[in-house]
Amino acid sequence: MDWKTEGFLYIVNKDKEKLQALTPEPVEVKDVNYGIQLKVKNGPDTVSLTIYNGKKGLKYVWGGSEVPFKEVCRKALSLGGVQAEEAAAASGPSGILLENVPNFDGLWAGSDESGKGDFIGPLVVAAVVIDTATAREFQALGIRDSKELDDKKIHELAEAIRAKAKSVAVLPMKPAGYNQRIAQLKAQKKTLNDLLANGHIQAQAKAIEGCPQCHFALVDQFSRHNPISTTLEARFPGLKVYQKPRAERDMAVAAASILARDEFVRVMNELSAQAGFTLPKGGGQQATKAAKRLATEQGREALINFVKLHFVNMTRI
Repeated sequence: MDWKTEGFLYIVNKDKEKLQALTPEPVEVKDVNYGIQLKVKNGPDTVSLTIYNGKKGLKYVWGGSEVPFKEVCRKALSLGGVQAEEAAAASGPSGILLENVPNFDGLWAGSDESGKGDFIGPLVVAAVVIDTATAREFQALGIRDSKELDDKKIHELAEAIRAKAKSVAVLPMKPAGYNQRIAQLKAQKKTLNDLLANGHIQAQAKAIEGCPQCHFALVDQFSRHNPISTTLEARFPGLKVYQKPRAERDMAVAAASILARDEFVRVMNELSAQAGFTLPKGGGQQATKAAKRLATEQGREALINFVKLHFVNMTRI
């Protein structure tokens, strides 16, 4: 059995993203027999999660001590368990996740973000309003979660999304502004999830303002408790906001993920021009090496304009 399927890798990547949102330290990834292990560190606590893809479907095995942080991780993933058929569905074309909710009228907004796990570059949140007819057009174009597409295809699809969607909003937060906001939140004993929540609120609000007849919204659920739904529903009477795990299967959220990724790449190109060399994406060793080069060539104080200073990578520079 070829256990390392596209659907399995998609599920693992989404679970890794949700765990990464819980800690500033990079989530470690390691292949094991018939599975992938994710190791999450938060201060003194270390929790491991091994996800296996066997003949009977997916299996989640937790390791590490029974610390409170493990329960936080479990809740973030809404486990136990994702079935094999869901993994297969996740790798296929996106659909309409709200089609069976009460009074759904076929017009909705979806939002997603890009850059959350990247040491270098911005955090971008985007929102898209579409109707069912546009969703079918998007499906025919091959629009799906941006993580399944290369940057060239993402740019092509982003242009189509802007042309065909009822309304769009793309909100980039470049590193300097991001670092300032994270410092403010830390002083208030708040976390990255609070920043993400505000980004989704602002992007959804701007998109809905561009299409006031929109009364439904969908957000990829990254935490159990956040103010997204209550804030937006108070701001737009008659609006109903849903948060669902793995919402990138929905066409509006998938379109938003493409716009967010396209803007992330654009800003990365802009920052690369300022750096004088191509800056790598991601949160690994290549990103750390690039930041070291920036510190050497432009001074350590210049890093505030290029990297997310709260990442553990900074301890290696």
